[in-house]
Amino acid sequence: MHQVLVVDDEPVIRALVAASLQMDDLQVTGVADGATAIAAVEDTAPDLVLVDVGLPGMDGREVLRRLRTNPDTAAIPVLLLTGLEPAEDTGADGIVHKPFTLQALRDSVAACLRK
Repeated sequence: MHQVLVVDDEPVIRALVAASLQMDDLQVTGVADGATAIAAVEDTAPDLVLVDVGLPGMDGREVLRRLRTNPDTAAIPVLLLTGLEPAEDTGADGIVHKPFTLQALRDSVAACLRK
């Protein structure tokens, strides 16, 4: 069973994403901030990280940067969740634009896990 870490400061979004992905038999853990996300990735080595760009404090781009610069976490796929258009190449494995449909989210996650 694949493990997915969902990082979003909005509890409703975390719960919605988790419920949707659990329908695809994925094990989902949710956290609310970047620092907790980094610790969770280092502890559990999930198969995929979904991270909101607009996190308070350490934003999603910084989470991605830290994961990519750590040799132990650099290969873990990362999808960014964002309501903004990224201005540059993010280095993420994909972007899920808010608002998203649950099917689009599930399709993006499935594609990342197949890579």
